Amino acid sequence: MELLRGGASRLRALATECMPFELPLEVGRPWLYQWFDSRMVRLNGFQIGVLARSRKDLLLIALIADSDGLPMFASDDCERPVALDGEALARKWRAPASFLVRRNRLQTRRLELLALGSQVAIALVYGNQKDSLLYFGSRSRSSLRFPSRPTSPGKHLKSKFKVPDSTREVSIETRGRSLGTYNSFFAYEKYAFIGEFYDSKRWHALEAHWKNLRRLDVSNCFGSIYTHSFAWATSTDAHSKAHLGKLPEFPKADVGRIFDKVMQCANWGETHGICVGPESSRVFAEIIFQKMDLVIHQRLHRKKFTSADYEILRYVDDFFIFSDDLHTVDAVASVIKDVLTEGGFSLNQSKTQDYLTPFTTRISERKASLKVFLKLSLPYEGALPGYDIREISVHLRSTAISSDNDAQAVGAALTQIERRLRKFLRKRAAKCGEYDQARELFSYVWGFAHSMLYQYLSNPSVSSSMKIVRTLRDIRRASELCVGLSGRHRAMLEFESLESLHFAVARAIRRLVAAEDTEIEVCHFLSLASASQVRLSSGNRILSDICDVLDRHLSANDSAKANQAGVFLLLSTMKYFLTDSRASSDNVSRLMSTCGKFTDLLFGSQYLPAGQLKNHASQELLLLALIECPYISVDVKFELLNKAWVVASVRKSLGTADLTERSARRFLRRCLVDEVARQGDGMSGSDIGAFVWSDEDFDEQLYEKEPQFIY
Repeated sequence: MELLRGGASRLRALATECMPFELPLEVGRPWLYQWFDSRMVRLNGFQIGVLARSRKDLLLIALIADSDGLPMFASDDCERPVALDGEALARKWRAPASFLVRRNRLQTRRLELLALGSQVAIALVYGNQKDSLLYFGSRSRSSLRFPSRPTSPGKHLKSKFKVPDSTREVSIETRGRSLGTYNSFFAYEKYAFIGEFYDSKRWHALEAHWKNLRRLDVSNCFGSIYTHSFAWATSTDAHSKAHLGKLPEFPKADVGRIFDKVMQCANWGETHGICVGPESSRVFAEIIFQKMDLVIHQRLHRKKFTSADYEILRYVDDFFIFSDDLHTVDAVASVIKDVLTEGGFSLNQSKTQDYLTPFTTRISERKASLKVFLKLSLPYEGALPGYDIREISVHLRSTAISSDNDAQAVGAALTQIERRLRKFLRKRAAKCGEYDQARELFSYVWGFAHSMLYQYLSNPSVSSSMKIVRTLRDIRRASELCVGLSGRHRAMLEFESLESLHFAVARAIRRLVAAEDTEIEVCHFLSLASASQVRLSSGNRILSDICDVLDRHLSANDSAKANQAGVFLLLSTMKYFLTDSRASSDNVSRLMSTCGKFTDLLFGSQYLPAGQLKNHASQELLLLALIECPYISVDVKFELLNKAWVVASVRKSLGTADLTERSARRFLRRCLVDEVARQGDGMSGSDIGAFVWSDEDFDEQLYEKEPQFIY
C-alpha cells in the first residue's frame, strides 16, 4: 500500500486507527482507505465527494452513508459522482462486530471491529480536529504514551523511495523509530509498548532515584468510560452538563461534543463504554485520563506535596507511583483512587503491587536469562552448539515461563526468540556453501520453532499466535537466503521445510479447534497454510472439526451483541478449503451449508432492531466478502445474499423511493455478474477487498502486523 500526499491523506486514520490489531490478516488491511484514495474528488470539512465506478461501489456507499436516491448504475466508462455527508453518517447509530480473543489460558478479551460508517466518521474527526486532539492529548507530564504530532504519509514496502534495510526494527507509530509500510495518523510519545519503558534508561533512573514503587491498574477501563466525560475532559464538568442537549451542527460544536457523539454512535448509541480494539479508543481514553492526571496533581499540590516527594507516571490505564516514603505512596494512591471513582472508574485491587528498589520484575529477570541463553544457542559465528530439540525445549521453558505459566511472560519470550532466530538465519544461511551444512542449520532452527509452538499452545494468547506464524513463515522462506547453494539444493531444502511446516500447522490447528475462543488464532494458521501452499493431509478431518466449531458458534451466538469471531473463521476456512480442491466435495457442501446458516442469521430482518441501527459490522463484512469470493458461482452467491437485510439496504439507498424488491434483487444479481466479469478480465476486485481472497500480499500484511499493540 502507498499513502500519498493526496486528497485522501486526511482520512488515513482509516488505515491504522479504526481496526483492532488482532484481526485476521485478510481483514486487517487498510482497504477502505485505499478505496477512498482512488475514488475521492473532494473533501471539505465533513463533506466528501467520490466517484462510483461500479455497482459494487454504489453498494459500498449505501452501506457507509444513509443517502437516498443513489444511482442504480456506474462503471469505469460511466463514473457517477456521489456526495457523502460525513456529519449525517457520524450521527447514525451502528453496531460493531464484537469478538473474543484469548489473553491467556483462562481469560479472554472482547474486541470490536467498527462498522464502515463509524470508521469514516472517526477518520473525519481526526482530519478535522487533529489540532484540538493534540492539544488536549498532551497536557499531562505523567503520560508515557500520548499523541504528539500528525505523521506524514508513508510509503509502500516496494516503493522506490524506500531504502531496503531488513535489519531494522519495525514500528509504525513511535517518534524516532523507522516507519513501516504506513504511518498511524499520530506519532506517539514516548513509549509505544510498556516493555519499552521497562527497558529504558528512564526506568533505571527511577530505580536509582526512588525507594518505593506502587503499580495501580484500572479495572475494565474502556468499558467504564462514560462518553460524555470526554466533553468534561476538553472543557469543564459544568460546561459539559450545560450542553447535554441536542448537538448543533458540527462546525458550531466543540471537539468534545463531536467526538463524544461519534463514539456513541459507533457503539450501539450507548454512552457507557467505548469499543475496545481501535486505536481511536485509546486516543479518546488518553484525553480523559490526561484531564484526571491534571486533577490528581492539583489535589496533591493542595495537600502540600511537591515533586520532591513523589512522581506519578501512567501508561494508558496503569499508574506508577514512586516515592521514598511509603506513607506518601499511600496518600498519592488515595487521591488517584478518589479521582478515578469520581470519573466512574475503579481500581483492580488484585493487580495492585508494591516494589522496593530495584524495581526489576520477574519478566525482566527472565528476559535477561533468556537473552544469555539465546546468545549461546544461536551464535552468529562459529560451529553450531550441540543442543538437541529436547534440551532446547527445556532451556526455553525454564527461562521463558514462570511458575504460574504467565502468558505475558511467554509472549515477551517469544518476541525475543523470534527476533534472534530471524537475525541468526539471515547471517548464517548465506554462509552455507554445502547442502549438508545448510540442512544441519535448518534442522537446528526447526528445533527452536517447534519448541516455540509448544510453549504457545501451552500458554496461549492471540498475540503469541502471530509471533509463531511469523517465525514459521521466516523459516519456510529461509532457503532463499542460501545463495551459495545450487537451485536443486535450495529446492530440496524448501521441500524439507515444507514438511516441517506441514507438521507444525496441522498440530497447531488440531489443538486449537479443540479449545474455546480460538477462532482468530485458527484464522492466522489457516492464512499461513494457504500462503505457504501447505496441503493438510488431514484436511477433511480438520475441515469437519472446524465446521463443528462453526455450528456450535451459531447456536451459542445468535444475537447481534454476541461473539462474532465465527464470521472471521468462516471466511478464513472458505478461503483455504475452497482453493485448489483442498477438501472433499462432501465437506465443501457442508461448509457451504454452514455459510448459508450464517447468511440466514446475519441477513435476516430480525438481526438488528428495526429502524434503530444503520448496519452491523459483521453484516457489512460478510456481504462484501461473499460478493468478491472467486470460488463460488453467481447463482450460489445470489442464493446466499438474497436475504431481507441485503434487499432492504438496496431498496433504501439506491434508485427512487418506490424501488421494488424485484428491482433491488436485479441490482444485486447484476452486481455479482459484474464482479465475475471483472475477475475474468484479470481485475481481482481488490479495489474494495474487505476480505482478501488471494495470498499475493501475505508477507506484506504479516510484516505490517509486527508491532504488538496491547489494549
